[in-house]
Parts: sequence; C-alpha cells; structure tokens
Amino acid sequence: MRTFFTRLRTHGLTRFAGRVIGVAAVILAAAVVSTLTVDLGPSVRGLAERQGSKRIARPLHIGRIGIHLLRGRVVVEDIRIDGVHEGDRPFFVARQVSVSLDWSRVAQRRPEFIVTSVELTDWDMLVEKWAGGHNFIKLTNDNDPARPPGPRRFTTTVKYVHAWR
Repeated sequence: MRTFFTRLRTHGLTRFAGRVIGVAAVILAAAVVSTLTVDLGPSVRGLAERQGSKRIARPLHIGRIGIHLLRGRVVVEDIRIDGVHEGDRPFFVARQVSVSLDWSRVAQRRPEFIVTSVELTDWDMLVEKWAGGHNFIKLTNDNDPARPPGPRRFTTTVKYVHAWR
C-alpha cells in the first residue's frame, strides 16, 4: 500500500513543478552572478595607486577597484589624478572607469593586450599649457636607459572608448 506522500512524489504534476522550480533557481542564480561585482579590496587598490602614481609621476587616487564577474570587466570607481603641483586642480577625475579586456592574445610569443572597450562615466579632464610647460601626464618613457633595445615586448590596442557625462 502506497502512502499519500509516495503517490504525491511520483505524480507527474509534482515532478513538473519540481523541474520548474529548479530552472527558476538556476535563472535567479545566473541573474545574481551577472550583476555581481567583486571588490578587490584595499591591498589591490593601494598597489594600483602606488604603481600608477610611480608610472605617471603624479599622485593617483582610487576609491574602489572591482571585477564584474560575468563580463570580465575591471571597474575602477572615484579615480583622480592630481595636478602638477600640490594645490592645483586635478588633471583627471572620473566617477567610474570600466575596462574590458580580450585575453586571447596575451599568451602569444609577442603578447598583444587588446582593450575591447573603455567606458568613462561622469569624468572631467583639465589640460593646460603655459610658457615652458604643460600639465599633461607622460604615458611613455622612451628615454629610459633600462628599456631594452629593439622592438617593444608587447603591444596594446584599444578598440572602443565611450566617455559620457
């Protein structure tokens, strides 16, 4: 003799409802993961600030660094590059900078870093030129004696930039 619960468990409608609930749970989990941005923490933020400041020879401040898991985007929030002298207006300020990378060509003999998109939100840049100088940051250092002779070891390509507000 089968009990009521055994009959209920084997009934077709109950199995169908269980599958629908399972599919709904998977869709809900995918929606949560697709909107989730993981904060990389103060140690990574501090390292990025120190290395960036050293590279551009100017103080760089970052509010938060995170990774958007589903799209593989690096998201930097509240970024500021200070002016040439202390007390000057900042050279660059942005509420959010989102960078998406294509990692498929990084492992080649001569690596190529492809930035598929850069999105700047709520940004402001101050570029000034005066007698004997300017405030633009120096992005390359071609006169560096430590740089090995010959072609560069890797190339970087930016495909798309969208800057708004």
